[in-house]
Formats: sequence, C-alpha cells, structure tokens
Amino acid sequence: MSGSTFGWRVGFTLMGVGPLLLPWPSFGPVPTSESMDRPPKEATAVAFPDRFPLFPTMGNEGAAGMAYLRQPWSPFGVSVDAEGRVVYDLRIEVSGLPTVEGETYRVWLTTPAMDAVVDLGSIEPAGELTGVTDQDQLLVIVSRERADGTVTDGERWAGPVVLRGFSAGARVTPLAQHSLFRRTPM
Repeated sequence: MSGSTFGWRVGFTLMGVGPLLLPWPSFGPVPTSESMDRPPKEATAVAFPDRFPLFPTMGNEGAAGMAYLRQPWSPFGVSVDAEGRVVYDLRIEVSGLPTVEGETYRVWLTTPAMDAVVDLGSIEPAGELTGVTDQDQLLVIVSRERADGTVTDGERWAGPVVLRGFSAGARVTPLAQHSLFRRTPM
C-alpha cells in the first residue's frame, strides 16, 4: 500500500478563531475516478457494493469472472429510466472458460427469486460484456448454450450454468424468505 499511514488535514476550531491542524487517519491514497474504474490487484475475488465475483460451478473450476455495477453519470445525481427506476451500468468480465465448438456463452440477469430473467447477450470465453439494468438486487448467470439457438423474451438458459454471482443488494435479502424456510400448508 502506498502513501503514509497518517496524514494531516486542516480543520477549523469551533469558535472560528482560526485553522487548527488535526491529525486525521489516512489509509492510503485518495481514490481518483481512474482508480475506481479498475479492480484492486490484491483482491479480485472480494465483493464490494459496486463489484462482485462470479464463482464457477462444479466441473468449471478454472473459470472466473467479475461483475461491476455502477451508476452512470447524471447532472441530477441519480440516473433513471423513462419509468423512473434507477438504472445501473453493468460490466461482466470472464476468463478461463473453455472454447467448445458449436456452443457459446450467454449472460443472464435475474432477481434472487428468479422471477424475471433477462438475456444480456453472448460473451467470449475470455471477454467482456456491458449492459444496463434497473435492478440492484440481481443474480448474474453465465451459461453455455448452443451457438445456433435464438433467445426469445422471457426465455431462460437451457445449457449448463458455468458461472454465477449475487450483487451486494441480493445478499442482504433475508434468509427467512428462502423457499427452504417457507412452510407449505398441510
């Protein structure tokens, strides 16, 4: 980590008499807009509110991915769509996926309850895909699909899931809402 452990910041006294130098803890350099765009080198599998890892499923241990969720710039502070929902820019990066003849990898977005599934598009085995979403509680799924298959609205993945990951908003969903803990009527 570069930079000093402690930095000095200038403050003012409560009575307004004049500036007072206060020791204020500084834990590394101040982030810039350029440093916020790239992931930290020392922790690529750590989840933050603006990025989360995509974990491989069984049999795909060499695959890895990262999803970046970010609010686009707006002069009003928050970007919204025509219906007034907050929108986010989403960037998916994957690596380590094997190339399979006649098959492609597709990225799907859904809610933690899996009630609405959206096809974000195809992605290369070691590539990047960008899109826009109005959900902050989402599950990102990368599946292997037939290359000649077409996807219609509302359709789900048909092939095996190779990567999956939850956004920070989806991880705070109460566990009591999981179907495992819901009682069925007797």
